[in-house]
Amino acid sequence: MTEKQLKQAKSQLPQGERFDRCYSAFEGGIRLISKKADGTETRYKVHFDADDNAIIEKF
Repeated sequence: MTEKQLKQAKSQLPQGERFDRCYSAFEGGIRLISKKADGTETRYKVHFDADDNAIIEKF
């Protein structure tokens, strides 16, 4: 994932969530993890459209 795609993915996070980390999943694809102020984590799948833009989907 490029720096541009990472910025696109971060900008799609809901208000109150902040980017924590991302990784390449064993099953394939990229996962993005965000954290809320209370420490709970939310996982997202990262997809790429035809123009190579990043789109996140709650996992």
